Amino acid sequence: MLKDLTALFAPQNRRLIKLTTVARDEQELLLESFSGTESLSELFSFELSMISRDASLELKSQIGQPAQLAIELATGESRYINGYISTFSLEGSDGGLARYSATLSPWLWMLSRRVDSRIFQEQTIEAVIRTVFAAYGALPDFEFQLSQPLKTHSYITQYRESDLTFVLRLLEHEGLFFYFDHNQEKHTLIILDHSRDLSPLPQQPTIRYHSASVTETADSITEWRSHRRLQSGRMSIQTFDYKQPRNQLPVGMPSLNEQGNVDAYEVYDVLDHYSHGTFKDGERLVRQRLEAIEVQGKTFTGNSNCRAMYPGHTFELTQHFDHDRGSAEDRSFLLITVKHEGSNNYLSDESAGYTNEFVCIRHKIPYRHPITVPRPSINGPLSAIVVGPEGEEVFTDELARIQVRLHWQRGDSLPQGTTWLRVAMPSAGSGFGHQFMPRIGQEVLVTFLAGDIDRPLVTSVLYNNINLPPRFSKASGLPGNRTLSGIRTQEHKGSGFNELLFDDTPGSLRARSRARASAPAAPPPERHRCAGRVRSSPDRRRPDACVADVLRLRRCPAHSVIRHPAH
Repeated sequence: MLKDLTALFAPQNRRLIKLTTVARDEQELLLESFSGTESLSELFSFELSMISRDASLELKSQIGQPAQLAIELATGESRYINGYISTFSLEGSDGGLARYSATLSPWLWMLSRRVDSRIFQEQTIEAVIRTVFAAYGALPDFEFQLSQPLKTHSYITQYRESDLTFVLRLLEHEGLFFYFDHNQEKHTLIILDHSRDLSPLPQQPTIRYHSASVTETADSITEWRSHRRLQSGRMSIQTFDYKQPRNQLPVGMPSLNEQGNVDAYEVYDVLDHYSHGTFKDGERLVRQRLEAIEVQGKTFTGNSNCRAMYPGHTFELTQHFDHDRGSAEDRSFLLITVKHEGSNNYLSDESAGYTNEFVCIRHKIPYRHPITVPRPSINGPLSAIVVGPEGEEVFTDELARIQVRLHWQRGDSLPQGTTWLRVAMPSAGSGFGHQFMPRIGQEVLVTFLAGDIDRPLVTSVLYNNINLPPRFSKASGLPGNRTLSGIRTQEHKGSGFNELLFDDTPGSLRARSRARASAPAAPPPERHRCAGRVRSSPDRRRPDACVADVLRLRRCPAHSVIRHPAH
């Protein structure tokens, strides 16, 4: 039989686990039980089961609102878990009591509700993440605790990703990891690049192994298991950078993991273009990737009733038969994951309870989170508009690169254009090849090397309703001139042009090259030929005049051979 409702809804401060929400008072929602998981570099999530005398709570009044769990420790202190309610449901009501359920998530979860596409240039990962967080006002609470400066990235793209996925991807690829620190007021995201300085659990730095924990006055570990997993023993990488194309910067490194008498299986990976610009950067990258492998080589799991446990902190294990003989360093463990379960005894005469399962590694092993968030996939090319400084018509650099603005870039997407992009040409060699630079305002086709959104490349130029094909004839354009082929360039900041025309009209084959300046110039010389007959007018060109040569191929006998005209 249910306890008396008046006693049931007495103040929660005498309960093992206290729930605080934005409900009208703290008696309105009482926590019956909870379960959840906390892990390094993962968002925590807690499922709450609650009871209330009010079956008509407005569900949307709870969504997105802060809530707090306060778990009473053996010392009488409290361990706090803060978050925001991301789901809230009415599970049923029997007329006297209503049952509700909710999910408690960190503030970082809110970033999963917003999807964006934008470009960042010449920034560190920290600067990019700070920009993302700034859009959420006072909600984010975070700290970067880094041991060394982060490198500057020339080009980073968020493409059709949620802000959460984007941030997690950047952290993983940079070798950073995080955990959440909770106090009575809030929870803070702590972002790190190393694990060696992580501190002991503030409320229980030493934990005893004791299988009969019911006789213990302090929380203890009741089960302890160790695991070995065969891992790759070496990693090698190389990359390609068009700025130093003859140096692929190969880097190889063995694992520091001691795995016994086994082969050192190698992971060889050809990383993204420009993944590392120097050998030192390559070594750092390989070391980070190896650490993500090594951390899985030897792990420890267990069960406990230690309510003070949470990831991102260490503890010293005592009185365990397999570790007591080891050094203090070997008895220090870093918590990676903790799965919690707890309940109050509102509807039962049994005592309230708490248990957990945990995963840890030795603290002396550097922690690095594996790369689990993939880059956004790009299934094909995108078109873009060539951009440049106002007043310019052709904007390029010594490598024949241009800047473009992709159509999905919004007004608040800084900078206005992309970084410098290479342009594919029909041929390109050392001092020879084609050179046709796309001009500001033209539409170009952008492809992505190996489908990597951060490695764009211009492959061709497109006509559109503003930039129409050249007419090549005063009579009409396309489709009337569909038998005309050729090239027409545009005078820089003028209306003149150079032209090479091929007329494939049946029975009227001809070719023509000419130049036309913006202003009238002296009459150009003219050459005519057919089957080797060449006729040229006197050369009246001035040194500063625009040259115009007209080459006409008249109808010739089928057996005739067209030779280059004499100069």
